Amino acid sequence: MIWISKRRLQVVAALVAGLTAASPSTAGVVQRNTGLWPDGQVRYSFGPGVTAADQAAVRLAMQSWTAAGAPVRFVTATSGPRLIILRHQSDDGANRCRATVGRGAIDRPPPRGAFERPSGTGAPPTARSFLILSGPCRHRVLVHEIGHVLGLDHEHERSDRARWLNVGRLPAPAGTGPTALAEREALWQRNYSVRLEVPVTDPRGAADGVGTTPRLLFTRQYDPCSVMHYLEDPIHRRRGVDLAFTAAARAEARRRECSLGGSGGRISELDVAVLTRAYAMSR
Repeated sequence: MIWISKRRLQVVAALVAGLTAASPSTAGVVQRNTGLWPDGQVRYSFGPGVTAADQAAVRLAMQSWTAAGAPVRFVTATSGPRLIILRHQSDDGANRCRATVGRGAIDRPPPRGAFERPSGTGAPPTARSFLILSGPCRHRVLVHEIGHVLGLDHEHERSDRARWLNVGRLPAPAGTGPTALAEREALWQRNYSVRLEVPVTDPRGAADGVGTTPRLLFTRQYDPCSVMHYLEDPIHRRRGVDLAFTAAARAEARRRECSLGGSGGRISELDVAVLTRAYAMSR
């Protein structure tokens, strides 16, 4: 039996607390009911029509996550529960690369609500998760979509975004028909509205660490540098939304020497930290 004095226990406890407080603050949001990949192993395969160039681009984006330290590995698979990467052409040729969030509990076809139409010809494939390549998918877009596959949700849809991001809805162009109006509304609800109710952090307390609610695993610090954050990009104005980072967000990016919105596909160290916590909790 080893005896440890009360004073020594207090010192050890203080050291542990200090290490915990010094851990990096984390960013991003993972829904508590989102399926994560068992043991961090993402099994994937490419569907017909995915070119060699597409495959190389997807694998490069996957490597970005592993190189950044995400607690996952990507393994090719031809059968069984997996991620399937598909390509199809959008009606207007626009870049509408999409992915499902996390790993589904059962195999399903691509969700119609997330994509323009089923990919390819014949019956759509079934899988636990999908990455749909539509239009010229830039590297940053692919990194963002694979973040969804791993389980991350949009940073900019957090309820504490007001200090970091100005979000405005633009009026629809004159003559916009009811179908187009409905599409604009659906796009707003799916990609821009506040959907993630994050409790307000006590300004007197530490901003780092991960918090939980019955619905969310969230980070206490909003991260304007998260690759899961949308960029200031003209594409949003075409969708009827105006996004602009605030002065506070720009100051935070300078302080941390990070890139707003993960520009160029740069994965924030905080994106990796929240995934590490989420996958550790899932084991």
